[in-house]
Amino acid sequence: MSALQLISISHQTATLEWRQALQLSREEAAAFMLELRAEQLVAGAMVVTTCNRTEVYYETSHATPGMIQEKLLRFKSIKDTAAFAQRFTHYTHSESTLHYLLEVGMGLRSQAIGDRQIITQFKDSYKLTNDLKVGSPLLHQALQTLFRTHKRVHNETDFRAGAASVGYAALERLTDFYTRKDFSAKRMLIIGTGQMGTDIARYTASFGFTAITLTNRTDAKAAKLAQELNVRHIPYQHYLKELSNFDVVVSCVGGGKQLQPEQFGTAKAKRVLLDLSVPQSIAPAAGQLAHTTLVNIDQLNSRTQAVLATRQAAIAEVEAIIAEETEQFSGWLQDQPVAKTISDLKSFFADVLTSELERHQVSADTAAVKAATKAALDRLIRRPAGALRATTGEDRLQLLASIHTLFNIPLTEETPHV
Repeated sequence: MSALQLISISHQTATLEWRQALQLSREEAAAFMLELRAEQLVAGAMVVTTCNRTEVYYETSHATPGMIQEKLLRFKSIKDTAAFAQRFTHYTHSESTLHYLLEVGMGLRSQAIGDRQIITQFKDSYKLTNDLKVGSPLLHQALQTLFRTHKRVHNETDFRAGAASVGYAALERLTDFYTRKDFSAKRMLIIGTGQMGTDIARYTASFGFTAITLTNRTDAKAAKLAQELNVRHIPYQHYLKELSNFDVVVSCVGGGKQLQPEQFGTAKAKRVLLDLSVPQSIAPAAGQLAHTTLVNIDQLNSRTQAVLATRQAAIAEVEAIIAEETEQFSGWLQDQPVAKTISDLKSFFADVLTSELERHQVSADTAAVKAATKAALDRLIRRPAGALRATTGEDRLQLLASIHTLFNIPLTEETPHV
């Protein structure tokens, strides 16, 4: 029997050092999915990999989560597989996998509740699956359910209102000073590529920023992220020389000396300084410079706390929508063997009719014969199809088995079952 399954390692089960070891580039994700398909372990696969999670969703009739997990660990050249194994979560039933997927996709399992980026990441992952032609019926139905659920949550609740993460809120705050259409022309410097700086760097593209420069005390870390995001980086010891060249400066680094007003130079146009450090890394007096606005983390937190309160209040509504969509998916699953059996039974009856026409040397090409054949097929299939659709649960399974036995119709592994 075919089922939608999942293996996952995420911030809920593993710290950053463990998660980083299993992060996959787009090229690696593609190679891994193709490998799973080539070895006939799965009918379809989709890899979702972010800084917070690496997950493999797949349809299979015979592979176990342990097998897929072992393949992933070997693919990433992990030697201590036992240590990693305990940090994985497995889902083996289609409905429970779908329910988890919806929770993740809606941001209920994100570090920042309601994270908006995760749905974009799912769309990108699904696109890669489709581009590689490694999708499958169950995966397709699950992702269509996800996208429909996302639309419902957006339209029917306040869960998506505002920005709940400080990084996302910081970029949204910039809309108070610039129009979005101008973002592509604004030069941005992000100081510090820890979790906060990395998140902001990843968000910038969705806001339309293109002229991004990264710097970090550990230069290799900034260089790696810059290469991944196709943006510029400068060595930490040199960034002060360029500080006056930027329209937006985002400081996510603490523990050092505060940046002083004179280090920013003179701005000839509007400039925004975002200080997201604790303790503050930009001297408050910098906000008094001409054409300069300083926004600190407390000002952003007041916004995000209000958004979080709204989202918390809407969680029950989101969970109710997820439950409804999971139930609908379950109904779709139960209907798949019925649809397949009706199709097979119709083919069986069609073969019988064609055989009899040939035996009696009646041409099947005339309009009258075609019409009569179609009418006969419709009448023959109507009663068994109606009986199948009217039953549920064990009664339906027994009726399906009886039809397959009576008419010698083989059950196929590809047919999804409950």
